[in-house]
Amino acid sequence: MKKLNILLTAGMMLALAACKKSETLDREIVGLGGDTWVNGPLDSWLSDNFTKPFNIDVKYRWDGSELDLSKTLVPPRTEKVQPVMEIVKAGWIDVYTAEAGLGFIKQFAPRQYLLVGSLQYNSGGTVTLGEAEGGNRVTLFNINNFVKTDRNIIKPVLKTIHHEFTHILNQTISYAKEFEKITPAGYTADWNNTTLANANAAGYISQYAQAAPGEDYAEMTSIMLTEGKSAYDAKVNSIVLPKIDSIPDPANPPFIIQREIPNATAQAFIRKKEESVITYFKQSYGIDFAKLRNRTNYALAENAPINLATIFGNGRQFTSLSVDPTNNAGMSAAFMSTWATAKAGLAALPSPVKTLNSFVVFFYPKAGELVLRVNYTSGTTATVAHFVYKAAYDANRNMTLTYVRRDTNGNTIAPGIVALTNYLTTGSFGMNYRYDANLLEYGQWFKTSDANSSFFGTLGVIKY
Repeated sequence: MKKLNILLTAGMMLALAACKKSETLDREIVGLGGDTWVNGPLDSWLSDNFTKPFNIDVKYRWDGSELDLSKTLVPPRTEKVQPVMEIVKAGWIDVYTAEAGLGFIKQFAPRQYLLVGSLQYNSGGTVTLGEAEGGNRVTLFNINNFVKTDRNIIKPVLKTIHHEFTHILNQTISYAKEFEKITPAGYTADWNNTTLANANAAGYISQYAQAAPGEDYAEMTSIMLTEGKSAYDAKVNSIVLPKIDSIPDPANPPFIIQREIPNATAQAFIRKKEESVITYFKQSYGIDFAKLRNRTNYALAENAPINLATIFGNGRQFTSLSVDPTNNAGMSAAFMSTWATAKAGLAALPSPVKTLNSFVVFFYPKAGELVLRVNYTSGTTATVAHFVYKAAYDANRNMTLTYVRRDTNGNTIAPGIVALTNYLTTGSFGMNYRYDANLLEYGQWFKTSDANSSFFGTLGVIKY
C-alpha cells in the first residue's frame, strides 16, 4: 500500500510540473480535424442536384463509424455514385416534384443519403438493401453492383427508396388504422421463413410485408409504384389457389383443359390494401397515386428499357393483351382501316345484328398456341368467339401467327371479320411498350414490315 501511494504521488507531481510549463495553447492541433479533401466534379454535381435545391446531403466518402460495426461492409466505388443518384432523382425526386411540387421534397425528404458499397447481410439469411433512420437519413447498400441500364438492378433500388420514403410520410401523417385490420393474423417476425406464394395466399404482396403493419404499408406502396399498373395487376391476378379445375376447351369443345383457380380472398385483401394506399396519398397529401405510379414506371422505362417481347408469352410475366380500338384513341391508321372493315363486315352478316366491340389475344395452356377472343354483341347479347393460332418466333422474338381452329361462334362470325384475322396472320409482329399522355403503359404490337401499322392494349395475365 505504501508503495502504491508513492507511485501515485510521483505521478501527480509530474503532472503538476507539466502544467507549470509555459505553452501557447491557441495554435491548431494537428490530426484532430478529420479527413479533408478537395471537392471534384462529382461533389459539384451532387451539390447542384441534391444539396442546393433540396438540402439533401449525399455522403459517399467512407465513415465506418456511422454504420453497424458488427457488419462487414465496404465503401462505394466513386464511379457508381452519380449513376445511382441519377436514378434516385429521376425515379423519386422528379416523380414527386412533378405531382406535388418542389416544396414537397424540401419538406419531407431525408436530410442525408448515405451510400454503402456492399449488401448488409443479417442473421437469418436476409440482406438489407436500405434503411431509414427517423426520417433524417436513408442508407442505400449494394452500390458497387449498380448498373443503371439493368431493370433488375435499378428497380430494387427505387423500390427501397420508395419503401423508406413511405415510412417518412407515415411518420408525418399516420395511415388509417383500418389497414392493420385487413389481415391482422398474418404478421410475424418469422416472415423470412415463408415463401412468396404463401405470403400472397395470406393476403400480402411480399414476404417482408408480413413483418409488421408498417412494413406491409411500405411494401404495398413501393411495389405498386415500381411495378406499374400492368405488372402490378398481373402480379395480383396471378395469385391462385393451390389446386386446378377442369373446364371445356372454349376453342375446341370436345376437349377438357386444366384451369388454375384464382384465390379471390387473397386478391381481395390485397386490393383493399391498395385502396387504402391510394386514399391515403390523396387525403393526406393531395397526391394522385395513379399519376405518381405512372411517372415512376416511366422513369424506369426511360433509364432501363425492356423488350416487351421477352416478357410476353406463354408462361411469362404477361400472357394477354386486351384491345379496345373504339375507346382507346391512337391506334395506327392502317389498323383502324382494318378494324373499320371488320366492323362493317360483321354488321353485314345475317340477323341478328352483330356489333364488333373489342378483342383479346392471350396464350393458351397448350404450348405455342395463342387465342384471339373476339368480343361482339349479337342482337342485345354480349357474345364471344375464339380463334386459335400457332405462334412461332424468330431470333428477335418477332411473332408469326398461323390459323389452327375456331369454336362455333368463330365459325359464325369468321366471314365478317376476315379483315381482322387476315391482318393477324399476314407477316410478323414485334412488340414494345406505348405510353399515353398520362404516361399510362400499354403493350403494342406492330408489323415488322411497317412499324407504323400497329395496335395496342392493356397487358395482363389470363389464368387457366
